[in-house]
Amino acid sequence: MKKTWKWVQSFLLTLCFASLGFHAAQAQMIEDGVRFGLKLGINGTNLYDDAKAEDRDGRIGFTGGVFAKIPLGQRSSFALRPELLIATKGASYQRDSFVSSLKFAYIELPVSLEFNLSLLNIHGGLHASLLANSDGKFTDEQGNPISFDKDDLQSLDFGWHLGAGLDLGNIGLHFRISRGLTKINDGQTINQLVGNLKNSAWALTFAYGF
Repeated sequence: MKKTWKWVQSFLLTLCFASLGFHAAQAQMIEDGVRFGLKLGINGTNLYDDAKAEDRDGRIGFTGGVFAKIPLGQRSSFALRPELLIATKGASYQRDSFVSSLKFAYIELPVSLEFNLSLLNIHGGLHASLLANSDGKFTDEQGNPISFDKDDLQSLDFGWHLGAGLDLGNIGLHFRISRGLTKINDGQTINQLVGNLKNSAWALTFAYGF
């Protein structure tokens, strides 16, 4: 029951975060002509620890979803860009001579402030991510496997992102880096194995606007 209530709280917080961008979309739709679109690309993800930086091997995955581009006034170079994405994340790392790995799938809600100068696009903002699925394996110092599930991991992640790219009419090519600010682990057993690990990622995406 406690886990269920915690998941509900996390889900409601995520919805509130998303509503900030989409409420602005509704307000600007008639005046400035909001544009919607699709994006798809690859990402490279890893895990970091502010206190204990160690050698880790990242994971190549994918990201994709939908977005809205909301000009902030007529003839303005600035726009608000809320997105709804699916992104895979994770990493593998070695502890002593044994390898552990983590694989995640998140539903992400980034909201960015864009600056558009001719063909150049520069953007940055915040994102909330809801853990949709997890997989992988843990081993202890003796190499014995340790089972885990979603209840051992944080269901909600918050972070920041920065990016840039080119927009050619309806087509865009963007590169973005992001960092989570919430540790991925929730259970005590997992905490002993991974410490305060957090998500980090880069993404190269192709976008098409309507």
